[in-house]
Amino acid sequence: NMKQQHTLKPLLKTGDEVTAAWWPPSTPDISEVAPSGWYRGVISSYKTLHPTNNTSSNNCYGPVRFYSVNFDDGDVGSDIPEQFVFLQDEYEIMTMKDDDDDDEDIVWKGVRTVTDRHTDDPWAKHVGWYVATIDGEDHTFSLLSDALRAYDSFVVSTKGFKTKKEHLNLPGDWDKLFRDKGKGEKHKLEIEELEERHDKEMEKLRAKAEADQESAVRMAVVKEERKVREVQHKIKIEYKEQSKKEMEKLKRQYEQENVRRMEEETKAEKQKLKPRYQVGEEVYAAWWPDDKTKDEQPLWYPGRVKSYRDQRVGTKGVGEYGVVRLYKVVYTDDGTEQDNIPEHFVFPKEDYLLSTSNIIHHEWKGVRNVVDKASEDVWASLIGYYVAIIDGKEQSFPRLSEALQAYDASIAKRKGDKTKQSDLNIPENWGWLLTPNAPAPPTVEELMEELHETRLKITEQEKMCVKSLEEKHDTEKELAVKVALAEERRRTQDMKRKLRKELTVFHENEMKRARQMFEGDKTNAIEMALLNARKEQELSLEKQRGDLEQHFNYEKDKAMQFVKLETRQQLKSEMQAEFNNLKNEIEKEIEQRLRTEYSLPPPPKRAKVSLSLIPRSAFGMSSPKPTEQKGKENMPEGDSLLTPQSEKSSAEDEAQI
Repeated sequence: NMKQQHTLKPLLKTGDEVTAAWWPPSTPDISEVAPSGWYRGVISSYKTLHPTNNTSSNNCYGPVRFYSVNFDDGDVGSDIPEQFVFLQDEYEIMTMKDDDDDDEDIVWKGVRTVTDRHTDDPWAKHVGWYVATIDGEDHTFSLLSDALRAYDSFVVSTKGFKTKKEHLNLPGDWDKLFRDKGKGEKHKLEIEELEERHDKEMEKLRAKAEADQESAVRMAVVKEERKVREVQHKIKIEYKEQSKKEMEKLKRQYEQENVRRMEEETKAEKQKLKPRYQVGEEVYAAWWPDDKTKDEQPLWYPGRVKSYRDQRVGTKGVGEYGVVRLYKVVYTDDGTEQDNIPEHFVFPKEDYLLSTSNIIHHEWKGVRNVVDKASEDVWASLIGYYVAIIDGKEQSFPRLSEALQAYDASIAKRKGDKTKQSDLNIPENWGWLLTPNAPAPPTVEELMEELHETRLKITEQEKMCVKSLEEKHDTEKELAVKVALAEERRRTQDMKRKLRKELTVFHENEMKRARQMFEGDKTNAIEMALLNARKEQELSLEKQRGDLEQHFNYEKDKAMQFVKLETRQQLKSEMQAEFNNLKNEIEKEIEQRLRTEYSLPPPPKRAKVSLSLIPRSAFGMSSPKPTEQKGKENMPEGDSLLTPQSEKSSAEDEAQI
């Protein structure tokens, strides 16, 4: 059983034409996601995983394969599991639908699918193998097509010419059998009818021959029109398939564009996290004496931004956190200037004072610093941005002061008069709330309203930017679709014009040929047509006989019983024919001897002679006595059962001897 299970799994080869499943490249794990579609391709390579000794005993179906497929549309699928790869003919048979109901799958005759739900092998668990019941015994097959054809061969070998299309799973494979059977019977009847009625229905056959000639022309025209319709239908199918591929391609492009746009939006959000200082803004910046380099520990002094310039990050251009900015700062304590100060050595004045306050090991409430160690941007890997927890949600801020103020505002809004100094990060800003009778600063509602308006403006700007990108993308996509449709429409029209021209030329040639055939002598043409028809029928029968002999020789292992039956019937027919010939010769010889011995006159025209041997004792008569006549013996006297024809009444049309 183990060896048999090892041979059940079909192992495909490099170069095999297959239909395989396809997933988008962004799919994280194809084993947990249904395939997006099934497409044709060619196997380029495969990997084989052999079961080890530690493998579960439930997996006994041999090695597991993963295929790489080059799809016809140019895509490449890598490491596709074997349960998602089928031969093209196998996939077409598996996806056939019932002719009566296109939504229902075909129920195969004599063939069933077998799977193993308890195994660890995905192929045996989800695809399985096939069992065909042939002559009361079950036979296993790896492919559905092999099982169906084996069952059909058994049915044909059993039923022979009595086989009908509804008895088979794939009747298209046996079109020759049904065609030869019908043609053989039809030609046999036509030959018998021509032999029996040739003399009486000559005029009818001539008229029929003329009608057949006209019908042949019409059939040729109809056949050609059918070919044109088939070509048009094929072009239509190809056009639909191409349109489908184009739509799928556009869909993939649209999805890629969405991914790219989301990446750009994420990148834009990260770029907003880096603080940008404007000219004249108060900052604390690093300062190095002239005899020291910027790699050494600097001193920090207050100043104002005088100017700045942007530069790229490494070899990748603009980084994920935006360009790197170098500042020129004028120090306010002595008026000196420092140029090309990196952005991670420049801090807002308020953030610097908060960070360097006299509180040792200060931990901010609800605010934390986030750095990206993996980034090439020095600011992101050393300084980073700040995240504040506001109303249970995290919000990012480029400056420490903004994050602390936003957190304190959320605490004050939530607790109100019950807010304590220990709940806040910067209690100095909330003296009016902590000290009674203090002048009221702007209320929390006013501050939140201002913050809300600012956020609305930013959101509106983002929406306008997204809308502009979407409109641009939709316009490009619509233009690409229109160009593709126009090109396909032009190709279709050119093909139609070419087919119409070829059809017109073919019709003209057929009509010209038909007129030339009827220009000669009609009588000779009809006789030649009849003679040619007989010859063609005989040749067709000979060809059919040869084809049938070749076909049944090829299928003799599967249809031996049918061949023996046909041979037995043929021998029986030949023996019957020989018996009839011998019987006719014996009857003729008996009649000749009777006429010679009894000097019977020749039979009248259309005389019918029958011989009846009746014992004389049945009539109460004695045996005849021989006479003395010369040259004749055992001649009866008087009337007897062997009375010659000449002594009977001449009016009798039938003589009984």
